[in-house]
Amino acid sequence: MVKNYFLKMFAGIAFLGLLTACNTTSDPTESIPNPDDGPPPKKVLAKVTSNNVSQEEYTTLAVTGDLQAAVSKDEFASGSAYFTGTVTYTNKNITKIKYVSSAASSLVYEFNIVPDATGKKIYNATSTATGATPSVSVVSDYAFTYDPVTSKLTKILEKRKEGGISAYNRFIDYSFVYNGNNVIQVVCSKGILDINGNPNMGTAVISKYSFQNYDAQKSPYSTLPSVYFITRSLISPVNFYKISPNNPTSMFIELPSPATPVNTAQSYSYDNQGYVVVEKNQNVTFTYKNL
Repeated sequence: MVKNYFLKMFAGIAFLGLLTACNTTSDPTESIPNPDDGPPPKKVLAKVTSNNVSQEEYTTLAVTGDLQAAVSKDEFASGSAYFTGTVTYTNKNITKIKYVSSAASSLVYEFNIVPDATGKKIYNATSTATGATPSVSVVSDYAFTYDPVTSKLTKILEKRKEGGISAYNRFIDYSFVYNGNNVIQVVCSKGILDINGNPNMGTAVISKYSFQNYDAQKSPYSTLPSVYFITRSLISPVNFYKISPNNPTSMFIELPSPATPVNTAQSYSYDNQGYVVVEKNQNVTFTYKNL
């Protein structure tokens, strides 16, 4: 009897185990740990919209997130014209970016980039801005200066050939001011080169781009290569804040007279990883892609 009792007990346990196994098979998710317990997926900025109208779009590789192309508003054309920036890599480093506008009147910009040893910074670069005629086209040569201690970009000197002239005749000096790792001001000085090819600052006209009161959250643009945003900012310096790791809550733009200074305020909402998802004042939405 004792033997039969234990046999029946073991058979019952085995039967319960079989039921448990069958139940797990029918609903396998019950045995999978909550995915929220693991690290959040890496993400990359995919799209920026304002009032449900696309302003920027970024095409990236599915696994690595490497930027392949970017679409952004053409600031120099009216209406809905946009630039498409196509990115070329050499040995995994960005070495060329070409911007073509949907507006026939806009210049075509092509940047050729020499990366530094890390591949994350620009050692030097050249560009062509090609228009309908040589008189509106520009050839540029850029020299980049970095702080030897912090490695922050402190200056870009652009020497330009304008008006179809074969020699460099003009310059733009971009000087950077930081608070921590964030760019808080870029001073652009535009003038004439002297007979020795050096900037004559006495001829310079000044524009100032101030990016103020940064938050402590993650910039959506920090998910994309700063090399791209540097070249995009050399076309339009108002974009220089995009190389910062955080988000400015106000911008103050001072262009040469008679232009009136422009001040805008930004207020953000964030996701649970600290990335901006909405800029509330201008109703701008940021959409990401998980890698």
